[in-house]
Amino acid sequence: MAEPAWKTPIEESDEPEGGDSGVVLLQRWVERPDGCFELLERPVTLEDYLDPQLEDKLIQGNSHALVRRTLADVLYRHFLTDGDVFVLEDVKVLFGPGFPGPGPDVSVIRGARDPDPDFESFDTVRQGVIPCLLIEVISPSDPRVRRMDEVDKKDLYERIGIPEYLLVDLPRRATAHRFQIRGYRLGAGRRYQAIQPDGEGRLLSETAGLRFGPSPDGQWIEVFVASTGERLLTSWEAEEKAAREAEGRKVAEEELVRLRAEIERLKNRE
Repeated sequence: MAEPAWKTPIEESDEPEGGDSGVVLLQRWVERPDGCFELLERPVTLEDYLDPQLEDKLIQGNSHALVRRTLADVLYRHFLTDGDVFVLEDVKVLFGPGFPGPGPDVSVIRGARDPDPDFESFDTVRQGVIPCLLIEVISPSDPRVRRMDEVDKKDLYERIGIPEYLLVDLPRRATAHRFQIRGYRLGAGRRYQAIQPDGEGRLLSETAGLRFGPSPDGQWIEVFVASTGERLLTSWEAEEKAAREAEGRKVAEEELVRLRAEIERLKNRE
């Protein structure tokens, strides 16, 4: 597997990112009495986290953003040809009256009425379906936000009836500088039960047909097709593979030209 470009920053993720406090910050544009707008920046609250405004931005560090973005990209490309499935990254999900509308890091959705992804938020009532799998990348430096992912969002997703919920923990001192993953699946009484890892430490997502688990060196979360065992490639791995295949074809073509020329030369000698 290719070396991730962000490997060193991830391994240092115990150190606070974006400031000395290690606190996850909310950035929000607010209108002043004079009609002008100013950027508000403050520590995120539970209400902000579970029900952000569309324009809100959470500052959780570059490591968190890179992992979220890469996981979403891997899943997006895997399901690209499946018209019944689409993948959202950091998009607000509206669960209807009585529920907050969080913005999960990654949402996998099956059977939406309108698969057109050109929307600011995903309305489960209008679409007639809730996400089948939600993935949250846990904030590496703010224990308050870690609890929101591990407890508050877990309780919310259980109440809503999200079939599966996975949490990705970034490498830090507490995880021996390795990625970790845990997950929950709705079971009896519509209560979450922990998904048990297989012999290779991977968690099966039944709804997505995929297995998620740490790489052998612990420096990434790998994704496999459950039915075949094929590992899904990241974008940079896919590009490297395509480049190697193109180089291989070029070498093969050059060899074919050389052989044909040699055959012609031998024929002319006869």
